[in-house]
Parts: sequence; structure tokens; C-alpha cells
Amino acid sequence: MPERTEAIRTYRYSVSAQATERELRMCGFALLNHYLTMHHVIAEHVRLPPIELLILIATTTGNVQRALRTEALPEALRGSKPLPQELVVPMSRRAIARVTGIPTETVRRHVESMVKRGILVSTPKGVRAPNRLTERWAAAATLQLVQSVAACTEQLVALQALAPQSPHSARLKRG
Repeated sequence: MPERTEAIRTYRYSVSAQATERELRMCGFALLNHYLTMHHVIAEHVRLPPIELLILIATTTGNVQRALRTEALPEALRGSKPLPQELVVPMSRRAIARVTGIPTETVRRHVESMVKRGILVSTPKGVRAPNRLTERWAAAATLQLVQSVAACTEQLVALQALAPQSPHSARLKRG
């Protein structure tokens, strides 16, 4: 029997620069709390100091960015199975430094330590993060992160910095 999924109503959001300015402190507070929640959830599971956590996040994102840019990602690649190696792009230490704002020599030292500890994998073209999506904690942590995004979005909607538009009204405005 096929698994039933409930229909999820999707919305587009418009951003109000005026409401954001009017509620700047509260909007900033909501966004920073969301950022700290994200940091806490990820750090709780990977147990890295902040600088290495930032390097890991930048590397992981950079490794899969090209594969995930397309909206036509095949269904088979949407779950937790590892991506085919040809879709994983290693990141150079310079690219990590550029993305994170961390000095290149500092990135190099931390990356070498992370490779020795098995957190990153070194390749001739740079480093990559191993697939962690199959680890027990990954789905639960991702759900916590999605819940944090939803809570932050609700706060911004309440402040009128974001205004949800139903898909129907968004189509009417475009047409």
C-alpha cells in the first residue's frame, strides 16, 4: 500500500521593507535566535568548535551546491542516499576561506586536523564532507531546523515583515 502524505499548502512570501524597518529590533532578534538555534542543533550532533563547524557547513554546502541548484533533481537523489561522486564537488581551502571569511592559513590548519580526525576527506581537488544523512541523528536534526525556520517565519509574519500569499493569489498577480 503506498504511503499517504498529507497535502501541504504552500505559500510565497512578500517582504515588507517598511515593516522590517519599523520592527527592526524584533526582526533582527527573531533572525538571530533562528541562527543560534541552527548553530546549537548542528553543534549538538557534530560536536565541533565554532570555527570547525563553520568550515564543515561551508564545505558540505559547497560540495553539493551544483547538484542541488537544479529544480529537476531526480527523486532517487532527494532522500539520504549518497550523491554519485561525479555530483560532489570538492572545495579548495581558498574557497572555504573566501566563503567563511576565515584566513586561508587558519582554514588550512583546521582542515588538516579535520581530515586527520575523519570529519573531512581530502581529494586531489580539495576537501569534501562525507555523507552524514544516513546517520541516526540527521533526520531528527533536520526536522528541528525546519521547525526553527517555521517559528522564525511565523514571528516575521506576525511582525508583518513577511506577508504570505496563497499560490492562487500569487498566480493572479503574475498573470
